Amino acid sequence: MKDFDRFVSTSNLHELIAEGEHEQQDFKYKISDARKIARTLSAFSNTTGGKLLVGVRDNGVIGGVKDEDDIYLLESAARVFSVPEIELTVQYHEVDGKRVWEVDVPEGKHKPYKVDEQDGPKAYIRIDDENKVANAVLIEMWRQEQSNDSKRPVQFSDREQRLIQYLKDYERVSTSKAAKLMQCPRNKAVNTLARLIRWEVINWDIEDGQFFCTLH
Repeated sequence: MKDFDRFVSTSNLHELIAEGEHEQQDFKYKISDARKIARTLSAFSNTTGGKLLVGVRDNGVIGGVKDEDDIYLLESAARVFSVPEIELTVQYHEVDGKRVWEVDVPEGKHKPYKVDEQDGPKAYIRIDDENKVANAVLIEMWRQEQSNDSKRPVQFSDREQRLIQYLKDYERVSTSKAAKLMQCPRNKAVNTLARLIRWEVINWDIEDGQFFCTLH
């Protein structure tokens, strides 16, 4: 990223800003905390990728990058605080003498991408315009995807059938409730939910900070 300033973006900055912040876009007026930026990079990498516009306020007003040393904090976020490292593409826009960085973060191929937090590594996902901590089910789902295990069987187990029937009757289930329904330890429930998500039998979502699953 050391030569990032020679790459001029061909994107229409005003059109990007008009979209506002959403699942695949975030605004940052400035970069002052590498770990905080790493959370956004992690969330984009673990979801569907995204774009970070640095030098743009939350309300969409272009303030411009004030300190070019911010690029080193961005690099630190991607390579020091992110495990594994996250590859970025950085380009710039020049608008009325103000510079805005357009940082593209691809969806990662080696999920989960975790942030080295002070209380231990955490992976993040992007929900609408917010970064949320990924729970155990998603971590297990990514682990299974990387190891390419848990092939879909010909028929569901009794435990899985009980869970599916419950979802037909009550629409959604939490991880704790799933463990009770299947009469198994929580780690077994996590493994099962992850498999069913991968097999596209159930979907997952987060609402008011609570993780739950529904039928696909």
